[in-house]
Amino acid sequence: MTGQLDQNRLIKLKPELASLEQQLSAMQPLLRQMHLLSSNAVSAAARAGSEGDAFRVLTQGIQELGQNINQDLQQAHRLLTVMLEAENWTQVQRLIKKLTMTLSEMPQSVKKGEYLAICCAVEAAHASQHSDSFDAVATMLKQLVADCRRQVASQQEMLDRLLTACE
Repeated sequence: MTGQLDQNRLIKLKPELASLEQQLSAMQPLLRQMHLLSSNAVSAAARAGSEGDAFRVLTQGIQELGQNINQDLQQAHRLLTVMLEAENWTQVQRLIKKLTMTLSEMPQSVKKGEYLAICCAVEAAHASQHSDSFDAVATMLKQLVADCRRQVASQQEMLDRLLTACE
C-alpha cells in the first residue's frame, strides 16, 4: 500500500516539478543578457582608462555573479531532471532537499547584484567623459537584476509549494 501512496505522490508532484523547471529556464535569457552586457561594459571601462577602473571592477563583479547564478541553475536543472525520472519517494525527498540548498543562495545573490548595479550607477554619475555610456549600462544592469529578482521570487514561491506538497 505504501508503494501505491508514494507513486500517487510522485504523480501529483511531477507537474510542480515541470513548472519549476520552466521557471528556472526562464532565467537563462536574462543571465545571457547580463553576461553580454557586463562583458561589453568591462571592455568599455577598460578602454576608458583610469576613469573606468571602478566601473570595470563592478561590472566584472556582476559578470561573475551571473556565472555563479548560472551554475546554480544548471545544478538545479540536473536535480529536477533526476526527480522527474524518479520512481522512489525517498529519492525525491532527498533530491528536493538538495534542490532547496542549491536555490537557497539565489535571493542573496540577487541582492548582491542589486548592490553592484547601484554602485555602477554611482560610478557612472562620477565619471566625466564616459558618464553617458556608463549610465546606460548601469541602467540596463539594474533592470536585468530587477528582472532576475522577480524570477527568483517566483522560483522561491514554487519551491515552497513543492516543499509543502512533499510533506
